[in-house]
Amino acid sequence: MKKIFNALFTLLLLSIFMPGCKKDESNNVVVNPSASALAFKTSSAAVVLSPANDAANVVTFSFNAANFGANVVTAYSLEFDLPADTSGTNAWANAVVVKIPAGTLQKTYTGADFNALSGVQLTLPTGTSSTIAVRLKAEVNQNTGVASAIKPVYSTITMTVNPYKAIVEYPALLVKGGNSWKTPATRTNGFLLASSKFNSKYEGYLNLPNADGYGGDAFQLVSTLDVSKVYGWGGTATTMSLNSGNLYLSPSPAYMKVNADVEALTITYTPVKFFISGDDNGWSTSATPLNYNATTGKLEAANVALTAGKSFVFTCNGGYDISYKVDASGNLVFAGAPVWGGINIPVTKTGVFTVTLDLSAGDGNYTYTIK
Repeated sequence: MKKIFNALFTLLLLSIFMPGCKKDESNNVVVNPSASALAFKTSSAAVVLSPANDAANVVTFSFNAANFGANVVTAYSLEFDLPADTSGTNAWANAVVVKIPAGTLQKTYTGADFNALSGVQLTLPTGTSSTIAVRLKAEVNQNTGVASAIKPVYSTITMTVNPYKAIVEYPALLVKGGNSWKTPATRTNGFLLASSKFNSKYEGYLNLPNADGYGGDAFQLVSTLDVSKVYGWGGTATTMSLNSGNLYLSPSPAYMKVNADVEALTITYTPVKFFISGDDNGWSTSATPLNYNATTGKLEAANVALTAGKSFVFTCNGGYDISYKVDASGNLVFAGAPVWGGINIPVTKTGVFTVTLDLSAGDGNYTYTIK
């Protein structure tokens, strides 16, 4: 009788614990969900952007939580790219990656933010509709930082976007070549100083060609607010006066930062050489130079190795007095003396890229790209 009781007791214990064991086992079996289970979608298949909807919410990307069949922490991100870049050996290599905050299953864009993403980061043509591919990535990350053995799950949709040209046309001083060299008759990037605060102070980066003989350049500055105001020689290399002779640099320092004040009638020229300084080159201020491209008027550095999660800054002349970072919205901002502001520029993707710094449109419209 005692043996029968012991056997029954053992069976009772097994009936209690075995379901719990099966449940624990099932919670540790990873099963990748299908792409369709994510139900990834956009609130609008076609977005037309304009200054009128800058502050409005124009598109929302939403999806279901990925069920991997186990108690894992899932991270989500959106990848934006051109359809032509989504296949082949370098598929999605040029994508703009946007991480989704933890606990969130959607991403909403205002018109201004989506215009910046499409028109600036993806460099879509403005004033016309272009098709883009948007890919949702659901992945399981390990706390150790080691790549997870669980394969990410992707879901891709396409949509059209019509961005607009968002560059603000600030008041400017246009470079008018003197003597033997000619400059554009209309407002042209690379030949202007801009006033981003709409005051008397103008700034820009110029590359003078040393075309005027004697190793120098002569020029004047014409106001876009009043074309009758033409600023020229003020008696010294750092002063200006109205309707006088040419400003003159001999020899011209070629690529330089120029600051002019039309109230104080002063002008300064600072020869500049820019570099990329960041985690990937040990924050060297000389190892990764940007070179001036005379055709585009931009500064470029090719074959730059960057690592996702790291950051960099555009530095100048071996230091940080003239330097550029980004603000909270990702816009390029001056970060040097005496401001010392900005946020280090984040790297969102690992790879080898061409980094471009565009200072040709004058103060307030400086931009950069990583491709």
